[in-house]
Amino acid sequence: MYEKITPPTTGSKVTFSNGEPNVPDDPIIPFIRGDGTGVDLWPASQKVFDAAIATAYGDKRKINWFKVYAGDEACEKYGT
Repeated sequence: MYEKITPPTTGSKVTFSNGEPNVPDDPIIPFIRGDGTGVDLWPASQKVFDAAIATAYGDKRKINWFKVYAGDEACEKYGT
């Protein structure tokens, strides 16, 4: 299904029912690091998000991050 990227081996999909999201305790959440300030901001942001979830839910919930590509990284990875 994917070319040149591998989804996480852990985690569950976020689904929708009647237009409402069903968010599991271990959602797979795609992220784009981005160009420009994203290179500097994303690593710190991810730590803040993970810490906030750990503080709020302890071990009950966890995000499984899935890196997807855009911008310069996509051009490098896919050759376009």
